[in-house]
Amino acid sequence: MANWGIATTAPEIVKIKSEMADYLHGLNSGVEIDHSVYNRLFDFSLSLLQKAYELGKKEAQPTSIGGEFHTQQ
Repeated sequence: MANWGIATTAPEIVKIKSEMADYLHGLNSGVEIDHSVYNRLFDFSLSLLQKAYELGKKEAQPTSIGGEFHTQQ
């Protein structure tokens, strides 16, 4: 799904964060949540997505065990 204002060539993490931001903005615009809740959820969720992304990158790095490379699982 392409989000408004996000280039199709943008990194996947940017696309995911944009999708989350769009969802939260929709909740706020539709008066499902108030602005202060929106701000807290926005800061928390985008930070959490970044942490998950960084962890995924780290775990996908091959590790050397006895001269052989293995990926963590």
